[in-house]
Amino acid sequence: MYENDIQVRIGFLIKGTRKKLGISQRDLADGICSQPMISSIERGDYIPNAILFMQLCGRLNISLDDSFLKEELKMGSRKLGGQIFDLCKKHRYAEMIAFMDQPTVIDDLSSNEDYQTYYYYYGCGVYQLYHDAISAKRYLKMAFMYASHTKKTEPRSEIDMLVMNALGVIEAKLGNMESAYQYFKVSHKAAMLMQDSRENINVVGYQYGYALFLDERYQEALKVLLPAFDRVMEIESYFMLPEYALLIMNCYKQLGNDRVADKYKAQFEVFKDLN
Repeated sequence: MYENDIQVRIGFLIKGTRKKLGISQRDLADGICSQPMISSIERGDYIPNAILFMQLCGRLNISLDDSFLKEELKMGSRKLGGQIFDLCKKHRYAEMIAFMDQPTVIDDLSSNEDYQTYYYYYGCGVYQLYHDAISAKRYLKMAFMYASHTKKTEPRSEIDMLVMNALGVIEAKLGNMESAYQYFKVSHKAAMLMQDSRENINVVGYQYGYALFLDERYQEALKVLLPAFDRVMEIESYFMLPEYALLIMNCYKQLGNDRVADKYKAQFEVFKDLN
């Protein structure tokens, strides 16, 4: 069995976290789904749809967005931005939020982009630390209000896209899939049109495609994932490359195209130890 298959990895993740927390399958399922469904997910026999998956992650305090940034975002002084990014990359979110709450940090912000980046970091940090999607959405909406695009519907910068993409992730976790897909669609379109090699943008197509995959919309997922994968290759980046290959492989497997699935499986094996 190919243990890196997404449905098996999801099963391992759910089961391992549930046991670590001392929660029974019945308690995990309560108010969300049936106990037999939890059992099927943990065995790797069933892939939960997006809403169910986000609900289970919420109950287990699982975050799947630990690697939401590869490169530092510009904010205030270079020293300030570097300190926040370093805490973020080390997943020291409590320290990051405490640091950002200092008056001297606020005083160092001057431009709209500074404030936009500040609230983006803060919203992501709040979610990672407390798994509070409502509060995270509030801070990300504040970041959204500082966007560089006047109509706030067409992201023009890296941070614009990251904010909209993060809002898509949060809306999905809240079960608001129509709103989530709208954010994903706009941010992905902008990312594909943007002539920029910034690696942070790599997450945009992946998270959109992953949401579609969990909704069993495999053809639509491929329409998002394949050009995004090509972009990552074109900018000679390895950030998210193995994740893309694995997800594309699983889309083709679900569609019954084992020949192409094997091609991306081989690419995953090459990419997974890089970067």
